[in-house]
Amino acid sequence: MKISRLLAYLKYYWQFVPIRLNFVLFVIILIFSFRWLKAYQTDTSSFSGITLLMAKIALIFSMLVITISFLSSVFCWIYFMIQKGNRGKEVIEIGMDLESYRNNLLRIRTKLPYALKPILGFVKVKLLYDKNKFTEPYIVGERMKKQFFSFNTGLISNNALQLPDIKEYHFSNAIISFEDMLQFFSFTLQSDVNQVICNLPHSLLRETNELPPKKTEEEIVRIEQLRKVEGEYLNYKKFEDSDDVRRIVWKIFAKNKELVVRIPEIMDPFASHIYMYASFYKQQDQHVYTEYYQEMLNHYKNCVWTIYDALTKKEFEVRYIPDQHITHPKEELNATKYTIATSDWHHDKPLSDYFKPRNGSLLCIHSFTSATELEQLLTACDSNTNIFFIQLSKVFRSHYLFNWVLRIFIKPESDRLTSLRNKWAIHPLKFQTLNHEKTLLAILKKSELNLEII
Repeated sequence: MKISRLLAYLKYYWQFVPIRLNFVLFVIILIFSFRWLKAYQTDTSSFSGITLLMAKIALIFSMLVITISFLSSVFCWIYFMIQKGNRGKEVIEIGMDLESYRNNLLRIRTKLPYALKPILGFVKVKLLYDKNKFTEPYIVGERMKKQFFSFNTGLISNNALQLPDIKEYHFSNAIISFEDMLQFFSFTLQSDVNQVICNLPHSLLRETNELPPKKTEEEIVRIEQLRKVEGEYLNYKKFEDSDDVRRIVWKIFAKNKELVVRIPEIMDPFASHIYMYASFYKQQDQHVYTEYYQEMLNHYKNCVWTIYDALTKKEFEVRYIPDQHITHPKEELNATKYTIATSDWHHDKPLSDYFKPRNGSLLCIHSFTSATELEQLLTACDSNTNIFFIQLSKVFRSHYLFNWVLRIFIKPESDRLTSLRNKWAIHPLKFQTLNHEKTLLAILKKSELNLEII
């Protein structure tokens, strides 16, 4: 068994040990206190009696407080165990606070209908996801029914949930702990949970310029530049005397004995929709540097959502075209935001099969886009196409010397992104990404399309 796996097992089962480190430290202090009192009893000074009396009162009072805290936590834990045995999964309810989505916050609403709170103590919950990962513990401490004389009113709380990645999380288990007010004891049990929560992208507050739409679904908004509308191969009409004989479709006449003509391509001064495309296609194998690719994916999703969110505040309606099939849930979530959040790197649909130059006004590409496909695609795009190139190498950019000086005085946050940034300076993926970005930039700058680099 690997050491990391062994440590993970020990960390998991340590949660179910009722004695905490604070209690161990208290016992050590208590032993030294008794030894000091025993040695101090031989002192014959005038203040020794008062000092010994005050020390004994303090020790008795502390023991009384600890005993009450211990019994209170044990009682609440046993009561909850009984309710869990009788009611099963009904002892905990987890749901999303939909109002938090509107403020770029992820908040979770937790109910423990049959839980009792220890006297001045805490009830904490941790959620299990991805089979072996836990969220940070959060406190559930507000009574569901605020009654003065009530035995079981249940507990409820709304807590901000810190999740590392922008994606959909499936929670399968909950660890519920009853702790005393001194955090000397923690009585823990687990309960099954079946809940799906989506961590949505947030806006980076980036402004975008006005983009001319290419797709006409409603002739409401008149555009400054005329736009070509398909007609020759898609639309037909019956032959009239004023029509040009050369536009008669003879294949249809031979089959149906009906004279029809092709409607010629026209210049339409109307447009109604901006079609936005964002490619998640990546040729590289992501099983090698999983954590790096995941952080890049999070950044890419935030950038794509920021661009879409900024465009929705403009004049034209925006239609986001995903490059992978995603079923939208029944919850009252923004469909586009949910689609971006649940998108992932894939190898199924390359850029040439995804982007439609005739309809697309905007295309988001990233640092792992195929240079060959991009070069071929740009030749088919007109001057009204807008390309947003998101450089994923910027995710790990940092001032290494300045950060090294800061670490002497300030301890940095121990999160995944900080750890990856510290290794990025000499990481092989850095040089691969930077070289590929230079190739893509050279191709993009040769074209006459509207380019914006993020």
